[in-house]
Amino acid sequence: MNQQLANFEDIESDVETTDHLTKEMLIGALPDKRFRKNVTDVVVDIVNAEPNSELRRVFRDNTLSYASVLASGRYSLSGYVNAVKFVSYKMMGDKASTAYSKVFPDRYQNLVDSQATGSEIASFADNYGKTALVVKILEQTIIPTHILNHGTYQLAINVQAELMMSAKSEMVRQKAAECLISNLVAPATSKIEIDVTHKDESIDQLTAAMRKLSGQQISSIINGNMTPKQIAHSDIRVKEDIVDAEFEDVEPGGEE
Repeated sequence: MNQQLANFEDIESDVETTDHLTKEMLIGALPDKRFRKNVTDVVVDIVNAEPNSELRRVFRDNTLSYASVLASGRYSLSGYVNAVKFVSYKMMGDKASTAYSKVFPDRYQNLVDSQATGSEIASFADNYGKTALVVKILEQTIIPTHILNHGTYQLAINVQAELMMSAKSEMVRQKAAECLISNLVAPATSKIEIDVTHKDESIDQLTAAMRKLSGQQISSIINGNMTPKQIAHSDIRVKEDIVDAEFEDVEPGGEE
């Protein structure tokens, strides 16, 4: 744990002092150790090869921010970094075909050399944009509507408050007050519900075995085979599959 905290501290320091991606940064951000051993100079160079410092910083930061998508699915690190670059270009306003040409210049040039039409190139780019990894990264970039429009929401609240206080119409003031009450109500306290109906098969088996054992003990006392004292000092053995239970007399011949 201490080592992990130290790693995060180093990563944060490096992020503030450089616009390059280092292997240590990427290793610290990856969610699964199966990826960490595959972090190489080739992978980080996909980001660091960008000559524009500000754009390189965007790629670096996004690569570290969206690494959690690697926790599910089978992806390569190089594929992940390229997908981050594609999404980053899209977020900055590029069309899919333009972003595709920047991330995969060799593929784009091959399409041009084969005299592919603009629509055909666009279809390849759109298809890449719909791959599972790109979609997962895009989902990470979506800002919830209530956060995106927080300023507008506050302005609307201010208007309703003004109407409640100064509108000439009583109905308008009432509606404004109702609006404020419904929107400014304190959040409901979360309740934790525990499901007590779940049954553990092993517990049911153990209960049945103990019932059977108690019946055997009662029968032994009634038939005179054992005394209550012998029952009390008997050794109970439960088999591994909890299907049966037995008791063993540890004081043979003892009396009540």
